[in-house]
Amino acid sequence: MQAMTFSTRSGTWRRITVRLLSFGLLAVSCFAAQGHDYVASTVGDATHWTALNWTPEEVELFGGTPEYHGADKHTILVRYLYYVSNYDVDRLTPLWVAHVDERDAELKDRGRTKGEFSRKDDKFTPDANVVTYSKSLNLPFATDASYSSANPSELPVAEKGYTKITRGHMASNREMKSLGDETQGVQSQKESFSLANVSPQMQHHNAPIWAKLEYNCIEWAGKLGPVAVLTGPIFAPDPALPPPGNQIMHTAGKDHARIPIPTHFFKVIIGRVNGKTSAIGFLIPHRSDLALGDLNKFVVPIRRIEQITEINFMPKLGANDAIETRIDGQWLKMIR
Repeated sequence: MQAMTFSTRSGTWRRITVRLLSFGLLAVSCFAAQGHDYVASTVGDATHWTALNWTPEEVELFGGTPEYHGADKHTILVRYLYYVSNYDVDRLTPLWVAHVDERDAELKDRGRTKGEFSRKDDKFTPDANVVTYSKSLNLPFATDASYSSANPSELPVAEKGYTKITRGHMASNREMKSLGDETQGVQSQKESFSLANVSPQMQHHNAPIWAKLEYNCIEWAGKLGPVAVLTGPIFAPDPALPPPGNQIMHTAGKDHARIPIPTHFFKVIIGRVNGKTSAIGFLIPHRSDLALGDLNKFVVPIRRIEQITEINFMPKLGANDAIETRIDGQWLKMIR
């Protein structure tokens, strides 16, 4: 373990000390960003990777820490009240985001719509620990301006703004505000606007089909009890897809951060069906012409998502467990 100290510009940043761990993550021992509205998080590691308020039973649903075996090595795991982001500072987007939906989330979702739960004061802001890590590597970091006029020339904004690139929550605002007591729900909602929880997403992909899947997760929790949800972007061009699915494009936002635009998105949902661990996976192309009725077309074995993302989900269950290689049709029968 190697201690590293960074000195920053006087008057803007205080002196900070971080420890570089053997597995490449940063644990921040002191951070203060005076004059900056950054989201606070706790840095995790392979042992302490969970959200701060998950119960032991909820942690167990994940079947262990997701294991990434790809080429991107500059990642930092940031922990919030109710979700965790394994963030890739090279791509300026998460590898995966994990959260849990609780049994009473649907009831809380209906009751938390006004007052402090209004989105009017919530702004997308960088995560303080992501900023620190990015700066230590002389890398840019995403800001709200990264998503201002973000469409590249290869992806013009279509009629009705359907292809407009937006800030796509991985752990949704709707789900995050529906957790814990009201004070925790307000904080969790604000934390969902961390840019460590965001990937570039077209407006008409974000809704209706993606929003529908997010709400399905709330519905599954209401029927099954807590469900573990893993979400993330995929960068796997398919010549048969329309832009941006057929090539890797980059955002053209005002801060010139150039964030790669996903070709697909994935979700893995894990719960207990009839007392046994079960899961369902979705691999959805990043298209603006998808309708609600298309959602079931994109159910795939979780092994397929693992092959594309190079992430091993539920590692404690072994490499060839049946949960990952088959599709459990019971999940789709539970939702409207």
